Amino acid sequence: MNNQYRSKHDIHPLDPYIKWLANRKIMLSAWVITILVGIWLSHYFNQWSLLPRFGCIGIMIGTLLTLSPLFSEGIYLSNAEAFGFAGSDEDGKVAVTSEEGRNVSINILWGVILIIVSSAINGFGDLIELWI
Repeated sequence: MNNQYRSKHDIHPLDPYIKWLANRKIMLSAWVITILVGIWLSHYFNQWSLLPRFGCIGIMIGTLLTLSPLFSEGIYLSNAEAFGFAGSDEDGKVAVTSEEGRNVSINILWGVILIIVSSAINGFGDLIELWI
């Protein structure tokens, strides 16, 4: 929602610093960079016990992406559209979600994927040394 349609009481001064956490491209890029840096450092130092630490950071990124519908509209406003207040669609049928809510909610899927992969890296990343 654009700030021009929002009450001045709903706009928090720190909103610009939190909203980027709901940006899928930024968070997926941060995750890929984090994991690649972990792999590179582990290979460079031949110390694969470093990789699980980067996997732990990946878990945090995935968790933040999963929670993105909660802060995509800012600190004061959770994204109510993502959690479904029923309305009618163009065919007159009950629709629980909105287009905006569906677009933000896909971040939950990406966040869960990042958490699963990062947890595996965190738990077993040091075993890569055995395969190399």
